Amino acid sequence: MKNENEAGKKKTGIEPKVFFPSLIIVAILCYLTVRDLEASNAVINSVFNYITYEWGWAFEWYMVVMFGGWFWLIFGPFAHRTLGDEKPEFSTLSWIFMMFASCTSAAVLFWGSIEIYYYVSSPPFGLEPFSTPAKELGLAYSLFHWGPLPWATYSFLAVAFGYFMFVRKINVMRPSGTLVPLLGEKRCKGIIGTMVDNLYLVALILAMGTSLGLATPLVTECIQYLFGIPHTLELDALIIGCWIIFNAICVAFGLQKGIKIASDVRNYLSIIILAWVFIIGATSFTVNYFTDSVGVLLMNVGRMLFYTDAISKSGFPQGWTVFYWAWWIVYGIQMCIFLARISKGRSVRQLCLGMVGGLTASTWLLWTILGSNTLSLINNQTINIPQIIEQHGVARAIIQTWAALPLSTVTMWAFFILCFIATVTLINACSYTLAMSTCKEANGYDEPPVWVRVGWSVLVGIIGIILLALGGLKPIQTAIIAGGCPLFFVNIMITISFLKDAKATHWKY
Repeated sequence: MKNENEAGKKKTGIEPKVFFPSLIIVAILCYLTVRDLEASNAVINSVFNYITYEWGWAFEWYMVVMFGGWFWLIFGPFAHRTLGDEKPEFSTLSWIFMMFASCTSAAVLFWGSIEIYYYVSSPPFGLEPFSTPAKELGLAYSLFHWGPLPWATYSFLAVAFGYFMFVRKINVMRPSGTLVPLLGEKRCKGIIGTMVDNLYLVALILAMGTSLGLATPLVTECIQYLFGIPHTLELDALIIGCWIIFNAICVAFGLQKGIKIASDVRNYLSIIILAWVFIIGATSFTVNYFTDSVGVLLMNVGRMLFYTDAISKSGFPQGWTVFYWAWWIVYGIQMCIFLARISKGRSVRQLCLGMVGGLTASTWLLWTILGSNTLSLINNQTINIPQIIEQHGVARAIIQTWAALPLSTVTMWAFFILCFIATVTLINACSYTLAMSTCKEANGYDEPPVWVRVGWSVLVGIIGIILLALGGLKPIQTAIIAGGCPLFFVNIMITISFLKDAKATHWKY
C-alpha cells in the first residue's frame, strides 16, 4: 500500500475504458432521441410506465429497508467506527453546508416553488382537486419526499464509500472498486466492472443534464423579468456557458478553496433569502401550515410509504413517489462518493445523524417556506397558476410566485443570484465526483487532476446545452429514470460488499 506522499506525487490520467464509452453512449442516446422525438417519446414513456406500475413496489420497499439500515448503523456495531484515523477535515457547519450544496441545485428552487400546486391540483387518495383535504396533504407530501426517509437511504452508501476510501484506502473511486469483496477482483477489473461503471456514469451525466434543464429556464425567465431579454436557446447556452466558467474556477481551486467557499456562499445566501420570503410573505400561515402538515404526515406516513394505488390506478404514486425514489437512486452513488469524501475522520453515527438531521432541516425549511407561499397565493387567488403554465410554461409560473411578493424587484434579483450559484455548487460536486470516477487511480486523500475536473465541468455543460437544444426535455428525463433503474441493484450490491468486507476485516477504527 502506497503512503500518502507517494500517492500525492503520482501522475494520474483518465481511465479510457470508463471515460470514452460513457460519452459515446450519451452521444448515441441524444442522437436517437433527436432523430425521431415522437417515436422516442412513445418508447420511453412505455418503458417508464412499465417500470413504475409493475415494479413501483420494489422502489418503495428499497427505501423502507434502507431506512431500517440507517437505524442499524447509528445503533449497531459500527456506530462508533470512524472513516479513517484523521481528524475531520471541515467544521460541522461547513460540512453540513457542503452536503446540502452538493446534493441540491436550482432544481430544488424549481420544485420547492411549484410542487405543492401539482399535489393540490392532482391529489392522491382520490381526493377532489383544490379541496381542503388535498391542500392539507400538499405540504405533507413534500415533507415526505424530501425528508428523513430519502436522506437516510443514502447513509449505507455514504458509509460504504467512506469505509473503502479511508479505511481500506482503495485507489479506484468507482462502483466496481467497491464490489471486489462481493464479486472478486478479476470480475471487477473485467467486463462486469466496466459495465457497472459505465452504467453509473451514463446515468449521472444525463441526470446532470436534466438538472441544468430545470435550472436554466428559471435563470433565463429571471433575466427576461429583470431586463426584458426574450427567453431563447442562445440565452440558455450563454447561461450554461457562464456556469461552465464559474464551475471550472471552483473545481480548479479544489475542495478547500473552491468548492467549500462556493457552498458556504450559496448556503448563507439561501438562509438570507428564505428568511426574507418568510418575513415578507405569509409568515403566520407558513408556521401554522407547517405545524399542521407535520401532523398530517405522521398520520399518513404508513399509507404514503406503501401507496401503489393498485385499485384506482390514478398514477399519483407512479408519477411522484416512485419517480422521486428512482431519481434518488440514480444520484445515490455520485452523491455518496462526495458525501464520503468530505466526511473523512467522522464516525458512522456522526455521518448518519448529520446527514439526516442537517439535510432534512435544510430541505424542510425550503419546501415549507416556498410551498406555503405558493399555496397562500392559490388560496388568495393572487395569480392564476394553471393559466400561466398553459400559456408560458412552468418556469414562468414559478417566477410569478416570487414576483407576487412585496418588493418584487429586490426579491427577483436575489432569486436570480441564488439560482445561478445553487447550480454552480451542484455541478461542482458532480464534476469532482466524475473526475474521481474516471481517473485510473484516485483515492480519498488526493485531489483529482485539475485538467480532469475542469474537463468534466465543460463536458457536463455541453451536454446540458445539447439536451436543451433537443427541445424534448421530458422524454430525456424519463429515459434517465428508466436507464438508472439498474443502479437499484448496483446500490444493493455495494451495500452487501461493504458489510461483507467490514465483517471479514473486523473494522477496528
